[in-house]
Amino acid sequence: MSISPFARYYLRKLLLAQPALQDKGRNCRNNGEESADAYLKLEHLTHPQINELEFLAELHQKLKNSEPSQSEQLQKIEDRIFELLGIQLPVSNNALTEMMAFFSQVANTQEGVDSSTKISTKTNKATTLEEYYRYFQTITAVASRYLGKMIVKNYWLATRPQQSWLAQISVEQFQKPDSLLHSSNQQLTPQQQKILQEWICQFIRQCSRILPILPQLLLAAGVPPYLLCHLVNPTAPKASATERVEVGSSGKEEVALLTPRPLHK
Repeated sequence: MSISPFARYYLRKLLLAQPALQDKGRNCRNNGEESADAYLKLEHLTHPQINELEFLAELHQKLKNSEPSQSEQLQKIEDRIFELLGIQLPVSNNALTEMMAFFSQVANTQEGVDSSTKISTKTNKATTLEEYYRYFQTITAVASRYLGKMIVKNYWLATRPQQSWLAQISVEQFQKPDSLLHSSNQQLTPQQQKILQEWICQFIRQCSRILPILPQLLLAAGVPPYLLCHLVNPTAPKASATERVEVGSSGKEEVALLTPRPLHK
């Protein structure tokens, strides 16, 4: 299984945006491009890992375009991408600022990317039960198309949190796009929003065991990226800056650039 042209393009741009490669490229004719390509040899990855990279690339692009202030989530996605690629990437103190400025330009370019992958609208986070209800219906419609209504219903029931206020939500109504709850205009507290987001996340995780590309399908269907950020797997702790300093052949201290590390399967 090979990665899509869009994902390869975006991952390559992500690598080239890293200060470590930029510093290395200043002393090379290729401006670091060959170094980026060298770390995009993905033959060692499994099919699920390729699927995850595809999802992370698209999630990063859409989150950057719709929620550019979500720097913590963007960094979390980047960390997971680099972990999947099997590289250790040193990051300078102002690297995140530099990368966000870079991706504000990448998100608006068409170079090598099909126009269908672009998203230009801002996302306002859902705050009412009605808005979340619409997301439940969209997710249900997409998942049911591939898994069937019965399996999808059972997964919603199996992953539903135990909070009593969720009793007013009937999962049967998720499959009825024209139906609404009597209290659908109810404003949700931040804690209630978090509970619904966790429910959505657990449901998608369960379905993805059978349908690994479900997160990508949901992004394509218009599900907001912030609802899918919880799907990003946690990464291993980063090495400290002092652990990344090595002594070069010239006898001077040099920063270790993109050190490959084995993947643990």
